[in-house]
Amino acid sequence: MAKFTIQPHGRLNDWVAHEKGYFTDEGLDYELNVEGSRKNTPRLAGVDLPVPLEDNRFGAFERYAEGHGRKGEGGGDVSCACHWTVNQSAKVEEGVMWQNAYSVCEAAIVVADDSNIAEPADLARTDVAVGYHSGSHYSALQALEVFLAPEDIALKFVGSSWSRVDAALARKIPAVNVWGPQLYLLEQHGFRRIVSTTFMMAFMFHRDVNSENVERYMRSLVRAQADIDFQPERFKHYFINEIPERFRDKVDVRRFGVGERVVSQPYTQAMFETTQAWMHARKLFDAPAAGVSYEKAMDR
Repeated sequence: MAKFTIQPHGRLNDWVAHEKGYFTDEGLDYELNVEGSRKNTPRLAGVDLPVPLEDNRFGAFERYAEGHGRKGEGGGDVSCACHWTVNQSAKVEEGVMWQNAYSVCEAAIVVADDSNIAEPADLARTDVAVGYHSGSHYSALQALEVFLAPEDIALKFVGSSWSRVDAALARKIPAVNVWGPQLYLLEQHGFRRIVSTTFMMAFMFHRDVNSENVERYMRSLVRAQADIDFQPERFKHYFINEIPERFRDKVDVRRFGVGERVVSQPYTQAMFETTQAWMHARKLFDAPAAGVSYEKAMDR
């Protein structure tokens, strides 16, 4: 039988569960697909050219569609993305959303230290770099709608989270929405928060994955969360495993926050349906709001 493949997501829990032997304790025969993580993200194309960046409209939702529940071809049996994308992917049956837990991560729209942008109102009609159909896309809307009219929100789709770091450090974009390790790195380079927010991440599994292995995996993450809560500084060094080589001499992971936090609470039907209504009210997907029920989207 093939090993259960875990696709890391810039989250400490997978590494802590691996170190502590929790996956093995739970009886999970597994492998960490580190090469499938974002650590191999190439430097953003065109970032050094004196021309505007091109929109990249291929994000987390498109990767799930490509991998039919796995995050791209060759993705893991389990992966993670913002709850908006996982919700919609499960709604159209591109994988199964895990019902009994989610994670929460910190995010912020940041600007360079010498930027003239000082408050959220200054972001009106100003490009904010996000990843298409990814957490930074939806959370930017979520954060900015409090301050700006919809017509004044200007999003620029600049690929992956590490691509946005490339764009920010090269001063190719006036503002970027980043989370987790990318946020901590830019703050170490003097970038300032203009708007802070949080958003939920959700877990996605391929329909063919053994349900007992899913349970084993999730129990291990919850066990690891207690260790991270208790002694966070002990485990921050693991962040370096998923940071692209070009940034490793530009960052001190000891100064990072703890990133995503796994929450052992259900992603409820009310959450699912409210999120569907929110996304489709903003016409974030070309597809209509049809699809399977909450029960089917969560059903293995």
